[in-house]
Amino acid sequence: MRKTHWRILQGIGAVVLLYFLAQHFRVVWAKAEDQHIQWSFHWEFIIAAVIITWAMYGVLIWGWRTILQGWREWLRIVDAARIWTVSNLGSFVPGGVWAIAGMAVMAQTNGVSGAAATGSAIVMQLVSLATGVMLALALVGTPILDRVLGDWGTIAGITIATGTLMLAIALTSPSLTRRIGFLIGRPDLIRPVDPGALAGALFANLVAWTGYGIALQLVALGTLSGVDLTWSVATGAFAASYVAGYVVVILPNGLFIREGVMAAILISNGVPAPSAFALVAASRVIVTINQVGAALPFLLFRSRPSDTSSSV
Repeated sequence: MRKTHWRILQGIGAVVLLYFLAQHFRVVWAKAEDQHIQWSFHWEFIIAAVIITWAMYGVLIWGWRTILQGWREWLRIVDAARIWTVSNLGSFVPGGVWAIAGMAVMAQTNGVSGAAATGSAIVMQLVSLATGVMLALALVGTPILDRVLGDWGTIAGITIATGTLMLAIALTSPSLTRRIGFLIGRPDLIRPVDPGALAGALFANLVAWTGYGIALQLVALGTLSGVDLTWSVATGAFAASYVAGYVVVILPNGLFIREGVMAAILISNGVPAPSAFALVAASRVIVTINQVGAALPFLLFRSRPSDTSSSV
């Protein structure tokens, strides 16, 4: 009976997700069509952008498994890839927590403890936000923050990055995690993060942001002509737009917020406005295809979860 109820819930969740995916793609496609410019498609660059993005997914999955292994929890690579890519589709549902919740639930069904499943997902997200803000500040400065918040823009950006990273680092302290557990009434729920595992997660996220910047450059080469986009601007714009979209949890996958931030950064760094808006639209379409495409094989060919997973 319990298994039947779980399958019913999975079916309902799949229908809800498909609805939001369809709505999301409809809005994104309409936005791309509204850019009245001359598109110049070079599919070799677009395909290369997709491949690099999927490779960065692989790097992040490695970082996530590193955190789990620091807690003596194990997932097969194929199970970790399935959980990561499928739960990532939860970002299309408004609320901002569904991807993390999905990752935790799916990891538990594969034999990972609830504490490790939830904690590893949260730690990876904290590290992602911290490294994203730091790279954005380092590569494109703070023109957007300064424009919105005045003289407090730079301070706000540095505070967000430092605070998020310090929180992730603080989770390596056994005494602190024990106190947090007692405060919430679940002393067994919060585990200290292995410092080596945290370093691995930091490395994975920095590599991923680097790859995403290269992918955005390739999208520009594959869709537009005459757009000179440097790696630093591409990486900084992508990282800043991701963080902004994630913070605004009421919108699915940061829709409109990411586009606005990325366009503003591109324009402020010399990209003509029509080309900037077109590139933003093209990037959103390809990012959506990337996320759905990476998860699709696991959705079509489902494997039975294993109670004990090997580390290789």
